[in-house]
Amino acid sequence: MDTPNYRMPFVPATLMSEGGSIDTCDMGESIAHNIMLLITTKKGENRYDESYGNEVWNLEFDNGVTPAVWENVFIKSLKKQIHDFEPRIIQPQIDAHIEVVEHSYDTKEHTEIKKKVRIAINAKMEATGERFSFSTEIFLSPMSID
Repeated sequence: MDTPNYRMPFVPATLMSEGGSIDTCDMGESIAHNIMLLITTKKGENRYDESYGNEVWNLEFDNGVTPAVWENVFIKSLKKQIHDFEPRIIQPQIDAHIEVVEHSYDTKEHTEIKKKVRIAINAKMEATGERFSFSTEIFLSPMSID
C-alpha cells in the first residue's frame, strides 16, 4: 500500500471539520515541498531535529564569503540533507548559481540590487526509477522567494 503524500501547508482544521480530509499530492510534488524546506531551513532551526536544514545559512551575513564558496557549501549541505531526509530520490545532481540582479517593486521608487541563486536538482525517484527535476530561485540577504 502506498503512503499518501500530503500537500503543504498542512491545515489541521480541515481534517477536524465535518467530512474533513487532508489534501494530497503526487510524490513529485511532495518531494519538491520537502526539498524547499531543506533549502530554506537553517541548520539547527528545526527544534525536533537540529541536524535538519542547510548549513549555508550560517554564512548568510558573512560578507567575506565568495559566491563560489557559498555555492559549494550550499550544494554539499543540500546533497547531505537529501541523503538524510529525502530517501525517495537517489543520485541527486545539484546545481546552484548566484547572480546579481536588479529588482524593481511597484511600491518603491528605486531599484534594489540583490543576489539571487538559481537552484536545479536532477535525480531519480527511488521507488520507480523515474526522473525527478526541481528548480527554484531565491533572493539572498534577506532571503525571499520569487
